[in-house]
Amino acid sequence: MRDYKDYRPRGKTSKKPSGKKLAPRLLKAGLVLTLILALGIAAGYSYKRILTAKYFALKEIVVTGEKRVKREEIITLSGARVGENILAMGLNEMARGIESQPWVERATVRRVLPRGLSIAVNEREPFAILKTDTLFYLDRGGMPFKELDSSDDPRYPLLTGMSKEDVENDELARDAVMNTLDFIETEVSGWPDELPISEIKVNRNQGMSILSNNLEVKIGFGEYKVKIERLRRVLEDLKGKGKKAGYIDLTYTGQVVVR
Repeated sequence: MRDYKDYRPRGKTSKKPSGKKLAPRLLKAGLVLTLILALGIAAGYSYKRILTAKYFALKEIVVTGEKRVKREEIITLSGARVGENILAMGLNEMARGIESQPWVERATVRRVLPRGLSIAVNEREPFAILKTDTLFYLDRGGMPFKELDSSDDPRYPLLTGMSKEDVENDELARDAVMNTLDFIETEVSGWPDELPISEIKVNRNQGMSILSNNLEVKIGFGEYKVKIERLRRVLEDLKGKGKKAGYIDLTYTGQVVVR
């Protein structure tokens, strides 16, 4: 009888590849690696050649959309120089350089192969003036974008009561300014001609007060047509009585305060 006490099953043994079989594999892997490195070097060399090729040297720059900002200033801010390779230019960086000009809201820079560059700008339009320690143009979005100098046109509605920092960083102040700009856009045409608007005081909580000569009209926010009609009746009543007012408050429902 066979004794299985000391029997151990034989494991499967794997044959190691011989040196003769391993050498061709190593050689093949080496050739593939060498080929990859060669292609990478060639691609890098070709890319470098393209970035320095005179064929792509900048020859013409087309600027569109400029009104107040001169073409020469836009090109200078972009950093573009005739003779540079257009493929080596950082278009986003060039656009940011142009947008550093206060009048420029947005700039788009594109390559025009083989030797051109296209720059399109959208300029801001003043909608009102914010008076703080100095004067700033406000665009229709309510953002202060440029401090006025002697060459700028001051004939825009004048807003007071807010600082530049309030308008830029305070949500309630920003909303108040936007409500005021909405009023200017849609309701000022219906304002009484005998009360030319010299200034609009803006309060983030209480709304607008309109100054005209020696009269202050507190109008708040909302229901502007109703309030303007009530104002007309008050002015007619004052005129009929030969009286003048220094203050009119239209913010109360059902009554007008006149002082």
